[in-house]
Amino acid sequence: MRSKMLAVGLASLLLAALPVAAQEAVTFDLRSAANGGSVSPGDPVTWEIWVEVTTTNNQGLALVAVDLVQDPGNTVKFDIPPAAGVPAIMDDFSRPDGISNPGEDGAPSGYIGVQRGAVGEMNLIQIGGGQNTFGAPGQGGVGEDENVDSGIGLSGPVMIATGSFIAPATEATYAFAVQNALANVLDAVNPPPAFSPVSQATVTYVNQTITFDVSEGRLGDMDCDGDVDFDDINPFVLALSGEAAYLAEYPDCRWLNADCDEDGDVDFDDINPFVGLIGT
Repeated sequence: MRSKMLAVGLASLLLAALPVAAQEAVTFDLRSAANGGSVSPGDPVTWEIWVEVTTTNNQGLALVAVDLVQDPGNTVKFDIPPAAGVPAIMDDFSRPDGISNPGEDGAPSGYIGVQRGAVGEMNLIQIGGGQNTFGAPGQGGVGEDENVDSGIGLSGPVMIATGSFIAPATEATYAFAVQNALANVLDAVNPPPAFSPVSQATVTYVNQTITFDVSEGRLGDMDCDGDVDFDDINPFVLALSGEAAYLAEYPDCRWLNADCDEDGDVDFDDINPFVGLIGT
């Protein structure tokens, strides 16, 4: 039943678009503070998907949809949770105002993505939705807002979804990607009851993949370059002033690398053990 509902939802999105020859361009950008860095097992890893219309012969986004998937080669797999919610700017792309997949497991809208795949390694697919461009309100909690919002994505990137998952306990390098992106743009915005025509856009990616290492970290490696040397002294001193100050300067590193006496905190008792680690 879920697969049937999903197919119907996507078909509705595509039929609402009635795309013509692709001319306009839309970029998708997967972002994460963890990208290219290292996180500890059990840390939250936050992701964001941003979209921008990079051509101007249109009136902004009419539809967006994209999958977030884990690399098949990842050492450990898990079920990626749905996005955290619908950003305010995208309300008209989500049920009940817009057209999106049905919500599952109690969610009011499938805009936040639906989980598909084997249990324990499900990906998040068809994040997003479309505006109602038909000029008449829909019924039954789908496309109830017939007033089209123009200009979305034209003046710069907009975040269409954000979420998070927990880093696995197994130390390894992990990769996640957005794929199967779809986008339509508004050719014109007409007041109801007139139809607002749209066109399919050419999709490109600014950053399609994020990667990060899951590691317990190395004691004394305060700049996270893989060794403990004199370059770690200044960041170690900064770590003594507190976690917030340290992470503001080294957001992709691990504050507890300064816990050189391994008592669970960072304080002056860590100084002598830190000095002993330099050059080891």
